[in-house]
Amino acid sequence: VCLRYFNVYGPRQPLEGAYATVIGIFLRQKAKGEPLTIVGDGEQTRDFTYVGDIVRANILASENPKAGGGEVINIGSGKNYSINQIASFIDNPTVNIPPRDGEARDTLADIGKAKELLGWEPRVHIEEGIKNCRA
Repeated sequence: VCLRYFNVYGPRQPLEGAYATVIGIFLRQKAKGEPLTIVGDGEQTRDFTYVGDIVRANILASENPKAGGGEVINIGSGKNYSINQIASFIDNPTVNIPPRDGEARDTLADIGKAKELLGWEPRVHIEEGIKNCRA
């Protein structure tokens, strides 16, 4: 089985570097008293998945014989949020910078196989997950 994760975030996530998600970057910027840097217009969307939900999906996949056979299963929230929405959840001033060439406009996981084969659905809502990152 292959689990395909969508924008994993949570406590102890990288706050900078190539593996930092926008949530980690925004939390670092807020902690330093800096404005949140929004690339482009901020209306691009991403599907964010809380790390605890990822862990649960891995456990279910390892224990479930239906998950075999080379299935590729998307693990995400099944909802997408704009970068502007994420910034509003973190509640800090923002600054926009020019868009990057080649950046995907939208990502959204189809979690139908995860529900069907694993009995998995995400449990942690994005706002709750972000609060857990700040605790």
